[in-house]
Amino acid sequence: MQSTRYLLFIEMMENLSSTAGLLTPRGRGAVATIRFWGDCRLIDQAATVRFRAANGKPLQEQPLDRVVYGHWGDEIAEQVVVCRVDLQFVEIHCHGGDAAAQRILDDLDALGCTILSWQEMTTQRLGVFESECTEVLTRAGTLRTAHILLEQQSGVLRAALDDLLLASPKKRERIKHKLDELLRWANFGLHLTQAWNVVLAGRPNVGKSSLINALVGYSRSIVFDKPGTTRDVVTAETALDGWPVQLADTAGIREHADPLESAGIDRAQKQLAAADCRVLLFDTSQPPHEDDRRLHVNWPDAIFIAHKCDLPDVWGREVPENALRVSSVTGEGIGNLEKALINRLVPEVPAANTPVPVTLRQIALLTAANEAVQKQDDHAFRNALESILS
Repeated sequence: MQSTRYLLFIEMMENLSSTAGLLTPRGRGAVATIRFWGDCRLIDQAATVRFRAANGKPLQEQPLDRVVYGHWGDEIAEQVVVCRVDLQFVEIHCHGGDAAAQRILDDLDALGCTILSWQEMTTQRLGVFESECTEVLTRAGTLRTAHILLEQQSGVLRAALDDLLLASPKKRERIKHKLDELLRWANFGLHLTQAWNVVLAGRPNVGKSSLINALVGYSRSIVFDKPGTTRDVVTAETALDGWPVQLADTAGIREHADPLESAGIDRAQKQLAAADCRVLLFDTSQPPHEDDRRLHVNWPDAIFIAHKCDLPDVWGREVPENALRVSSVTGEGIGNLEKALINRLVPEVPAANTPVPVTLRQIALLTAANEAVQKQDDHAFRNALESILS
């Protein structure tokens, strides 16, 4: 099937102009790689010499799969290594960074090449589904998420969708069960490239900034003993047990505050409402306040932290029964908090080779397919699945 798609791609591309695009990320790097598709004579016969091989041969006469050293340009030349991958594709490797790669792309553009992003090139070659599975893999933030995304990109998800397309329409219960299993991992699949959002909240000076610093292992948030120091939402990304997590340090929440601080509190409340997990801190070294009690009542599903447990506890029985005792100074309870966060954010992990949808487009179309099955609309069901695999 892969070879068939490739032949169809070549047939399609024969009707297009030459194309080129940057395969490596922009920015600093040792080497940048540009892929050119088209007739090599476009480069060889340019009015201004573009590529000059050290062996003196034009590009179209270079053997396939042979690494060739040379220069790009005439007056101020770029050192390049070129390889003809096959009759249509040429890879041009130059110095990393934006300058050298952009110069070569600009020259190819001037010769009439269509400049594409690597995502557009992948889509043209393999289709939307393969392109998006590859694109999300490049955005994996940890090895653990990359492994699951690589499984999907390597064929696990496609095999599950192909199996659904081949299933007899009469076996609706089996089809619906498989669709439910796929959609069961929808939220998990999106978070493989979008960090889980954890928001810390509490009264001013309760130690939110110190706790964020303790969790990420470095000073991300400013720590100062004046109430209202954090006026905006400050974020830091880390990984807990291999899962990407964004921690948000919000403005201290209290009933009476000046207008500037109130704006920060409003943002904090919105962040709390949108969070994947809420962590409420209570400073048990200071007497409980009505603002503490209000937070406890308003967000009963939060993880409660009895903070500054290295200091004498003056709360006594008012400490929430399920609160974790944590000290950002000594590190006590940090491990327990990390475990609680992981259990809350990722309560279940799919077994190896479990198909997982990884984009909003895939999830929307799977949802449409599921609705079509319930309505016994076989045509809409097939259209939805075929659209995913387009």
